[in-house]
Amino acid sequence: MANLKKWAFYMCLMGLTVISMMSVNTTQVKAAIEPGHEIKFNIKSEIFTDSKIANVFQATKKDDVKIYFYDTPDKMFLGNDYIHRLRVYKGSNKMDITYKKRFLNTPLNDAIAETTSHGFTGSESNYKFELDIKGDQRTFTISRKESLKTTSNVSYDTVDTSAAKKLILENSPKKILNWDSEAWYKNLLSQTVVFGPANATTYKGNFLGQEADIEVWQYKGEIMVELSTKIDNGAQAAIIEQQWYDHLLSEGYLSEDQRGKTTFVMDK
Repeated sequence: MANLKKWAFYMCLMGLTVISMMSVNTTQVKAAIEPGHEIKFNIKSEIFTDSKIANVFQATKKDDVKIYFYDTPDKMFLGNDYIHRLRVYKGSNKMDITYKKRFLNTPLNDAIAETTSHGFTGSESNYKFELDIKGDQRTFTISRKESLKTTSNVSYDTVDTSAAKKLILENSPKKILNWDSEAWYKNLLSQTVVFGPANATTYKGNFLGQEADIEVWQYKGEIMVELSTKIDNGAQAAIIEQQWYDHLLSEGYLSEDQRGKTTFVMDK
């Protein structure tokens, strides 16, 4: 009987240990940086008018937006893989500032390792971790969007550069502000100028059974139309990317120009 009790005790202890290990492992998995996937394709602007977008993608119009980027005249922020983007919405008192740190031409594991070294765990609910997929580029990005209300100096009708820069600094996330150094970041931000605005119309629709976003950007006489979707699972993202590519190519919809939206504005 004593041996039986001892055996039962050890079995109970082992069970608690297994449960504890499972709990730790679950926490580690939850905290791991596992990026979502955003699949993007530029489609031919000469084909995709408002009515064509509505018909092909069963899309409805969402917003008219003006988009501004802030960087130094020689694009030092972009050269160090920082992006600052301001969006202001027509007929609304809302605007948002997006802070993005990207890892251009960096293997995903290396990008995640560097991100971890800067104190990120993957459990930050106010940051977004994504693998941007466009053309032959696979770019890991960290971004944070601050939603704000417009002011008399920053609205859809007018954006004062000094006031916008002040808002960008005041709302800078600490992890972005201190990525290199706060002094370096503030010094560079003080030198920024505006690139833009681009005028964009956004739509929500569906493509091949998958929710889709469509954005039509106009800037300096050029038009770019981007089709995109967000997928959590990497294997599923690869399947959808291939399906979309094949269909867009066969229908003659795929643009030869697969630039990103930031490049579309800032490289002019």
